[in-house]
Amino acid sequence: MSNKVTLTNAQRDDLISQFVEIQLDNMDTQSLYELASEYVTQSFDRLTDSEIKERVESLYDAELYDELVDNVTTETSEAK
Repeated sequence: MSNKVTLTNAQRDDLISQFVEIQLDNMDTQSLYELASEYVTQSFDRLTDSEIKERVESLYDAELYDELVDNVTTETSEAK
């Protein structure tokens, strides 16, 4: 097989899907957790503060968002 093969978009997607499955199958629980944590963190990094608030409130509740804000603002003021 030649080193330079031009794949169709569907073939490329299939190749990526197969390789991702191989990678995930070879990961232990800790590695999977770290990967998921990185992915979720990056997705939240792209959001505005109000979008983060909406996401937390829709997935959990307003009390959790308020508690998290209190945690980080208390830690910030205590660190000064």
